[in-house]
Amino acid sequence: MTVTDGVLIVAAYLLGGIPTAYLVARFVAGIDIRSYGSGNVGASNALAHLGAKAGVAIGLFDLIGKGILPVFLARALDAGLGVQVAVGLAAVAGHNWSPFIRFTGGRGVGTAGGVMLGFALWYEALIATILIAGIGRFVLKDTSLLTLVALIALPITAIAVSVTGLAGRPTEVVLMCMLIGVLLAAKRLTANWERLSVEQSVLQTLICRILWDRDVPKREDWTDRTPTADISEASD
Repeated sequence: MTVTDGVLIVAAYLLGGIPTAYLVARFVAGIDIRSYGSGNVGASNALAHLGAKAGVAIGLFDLIGKGILPVFLARALDAGLGVQVAVGLAAVAGHNWSPFIRFTGGRGVGTAGGVMLGFALWYEALIATILIAGIGRFVLKDTSLLTLVALIALPITAIAVSVTGLAGRPTEVVLMCMLIGVLLAAKRLTANWERLSVEQSVLQTLICRILWDRDVPKREDWTDRTPTADISEASD
């Protein structure tokens, strides 16, 4: 790996780490979005607490600016495939654990989607969209469990696409799909370093996090939180 490759990877992490939702919430509403709703520093929580325009704009930046752009830049600079993969993963990690807001952040779904598009993983992106948006958002009205299913399906789809001859998937790209799943699952488990609830066991909380991406079984008890809520909240 060259110095240029290292710079690209670090730059991708820092770009991914730009806390767009946090900055917009501070500027537009004067709030710390980590203390509202899911505590997620991303488009979904912004959509719920800042409105449709802010939520969509943040989502597009996470998708294009953080996910697609770093991969395209690495490719334009003739970086090897392994470096391009590392750049994509670094962007997702930066979004999930931003160095600018004490390693809190978003859930990485939008940025990961941008990375997938940057690598032209159309089949994988289609399956993820059907699961998360089609079934999760529009049918079940809750994307949390279907996002977990999509994470599991991502590397399986990449392998299936390659095996069936629909499209070539180099080993590095299949590995990237697996590691995207690992990064997003790790974020679900660690959340934003929130204190665990004293009202249930650690195991119950971790099960809720991995299955539903929240600390409690009931969705409204999590997404409707405010700074005065009883459930512990992220802070500066």
